[in-house]
Amino acid sequence: MLVRILLFCLLGLVVAGGNGDSKASGGGHNRHGNGKGNGKGKKLPLKPNMVLILADDQDAGTHTREIMPRLFDRLVDKGVNYENFFTPVSLCCPSRVSLLRTQAAHNHNITNVELPHGGWVKFNNAGYVKHTMPDFLQAAGYNTYYVGKYMNQQTEANCVELPVSGFNASDMLVDPYTYDYWRPGFSVNNGPVEIHEDTYSNDIVAQKGLAHLDSALASSRPFFVGIAPIGPHSYMNSSLRKSSARLYMDTPLWPIRHNHMFNDAQLPRTESFNPDEPMGVSWVKTLPKLNSSNVAYLDEFYRGRLRSLQSIDEMVGQIFDKLEAAGALDNTYVIYTSDNGFALGTHRRQPGKTLAFEEDIKVPLAIRGPGMPKGFTDTVSSYGMVDLSRTFLDLAGAKPDYEDDGTKINLHLGNERSTGARSYMKHRHSLTEFWVRGIEEGRFVESSYRLNNTYRTLRVHDTVAGKPVTYSYGVWCTGERELYDLTTDPYQVRNLLAPLNALGKFAAFDADAVLGTEMQRVLHRLDALTLVLKTCVGKSCVEPYSALFPRGQVHTLREAMRGKYDGFFANLPKVHFDHCMLGYQSRLEQPEWDDAWAYMK
Repeated sequence: MLVRILLFCLLGLVVAGGNGDSKASGGGHNRHGNGKGNGKGKKLPLKPNMVLILADDQDAGTHTREIMPRLFDRLVDKGVNYENFFTPVSLCCPSRVSLLRTQAAHNHNITNVELPHGGWVKFNNAGYVKHTMPDFLQAAGYNTYYVGKYMNQQTEANCVELPVSGFNASDMLVDPYTYDYWRPGFSVNNGPVEIHEDTYSNDIVAQKGLAHLDSALASSRPFFVGIAPIGPHSYMNSSLRKSSARLYMDTPLWPIRHNHMFNDAQLPRTESFNPDEPMGVSWVKTLPKLNSSNVAYLDEFYRGRLRSLQSIDEMVGQIFDKLEAAGALDNTYVIYTSDNGFALGTHRRQPGKTLAFEEDIKVPLAIRGPGMPKGFTDTVSSYGMVDLSRTFLDLAGAKPDYEDDGTKINLHLGNERSTGARSYMKHRHSLTEFWVRGIEEGRFVESSYRLNNTYRTLRVHDTVAGKPVTYSYGVWCTGERELYDLTTDPYQVRNLLAPLNALGKFAAFDADAVLGTEMQRVLHRLDALTLVLKTCVGKSCVEPYSALFPRGQVHTLREAMRGKYDGFFANLPKVHFDHCMLGYQSRLEQPEWDDAWAYMK
């Protein structure tokens, strides 16, 4: 009898355990998107699959049907395109850490691509390994996979001793091979580097990504697959040693099959392209006008970026083909975005991405998934990388083991109003932060690095007095400020605070006659939002007005513009830096928000 009981129990364990999928099966998922019964004739709720395609340095200006037709045919036209999506830091590594940690940069404090202020080694030293979004997805029953660029300073020398956590299987591009389009090197499942000679990087990332997708589809568990090609990032030859003065970053490369494409393409000659008069603040206002040879080089650089995107566009089509063939598309969210943007020639600039202009910080975001509308453009909301990360967690029913700073993105499913304690319905702001050297790329720079590049920039849009408004407000370590009204100045060529910058750090707040009373009122409110957001944690990052108005009188800029609040906003302490210094130095960024300053009437 005892033997029979033991055999019965063992059989039960085998049936429940199956292929190691019992945890996920309890959530009712299968790869074809059909609910499983719970023994009472009811379907259990599904956990959706997620495929993230993360490009490298793709600005929103290259997110077009003409440049990426498959992306638009298969994803944008069948899902939602988000017009306002911004990077938290206009640099690869910090932005990717915000995705992994669901945290603003001032909270995770990984602010550069290398030590002492950033990179994979600092990420490890901070204790973040095993405490990332993919780790939390695994704890929620997901199989997780990743291929491509993960984080800067993950190198040939440390990829084994500093392993990545949170993935069932992974193929990580590692330095110095990360940006070598024709000589990529991968750490496979935290093993030693495997170099692929004369193999196009984007193509092998696609090949490996599709193989991981096959593995994911073969299991009954829900899955997350991250695919991160390097296109259209600048090319870096893995055989060249990095100089302290030059990074040797040049035109992106492409496979022969795309040689014929975009041969006549030129950079858009917008109002900000190589202007006759200098613009911007700090080192930007010192840039010389570009000569004809430099402009021709920038055009060729642009063509290289467009060609390098073609293999990614092809991969998008292959991903959808595989999901459709497996019958998994109806229960899979496919997300396309980039870690940060990129600029060429605007404001007289060499290739680069470390400023807070729209071309640096505004990046594509398109999502297709179950229940989402087709061909819809979200022009109202404003989101960032932490919100995308929070969306993955919420879809999976996963929880981080610390307080995160994001809100679930509105997927427009028709039944969404809020995400628990944090509402995204009035989420119309994004903050971009930067604390390290500015970086210039390409053949025409003598030194790749620029000092005095520390800033905080707020991007906010709303409807005020019945009219749509969009503002970009920046505070720099030099004491300078920028304010652009993007509804009338989309290329950011007219800094409304330029006449005041020479007068001192706080002159902008005492010069009604120059700025005008109405814009002065706007400035006070934008500065107050920045004051809250620059040290926000959790809810205050999503709903900064909840800190300013804890009794709930104000939720939007439109409501904040009521005249009865003029005195309150005018009397708040103003955001400033004491001086320029590399790295996040909170002591240089006083004051920090104090709840005692809140409006309590």
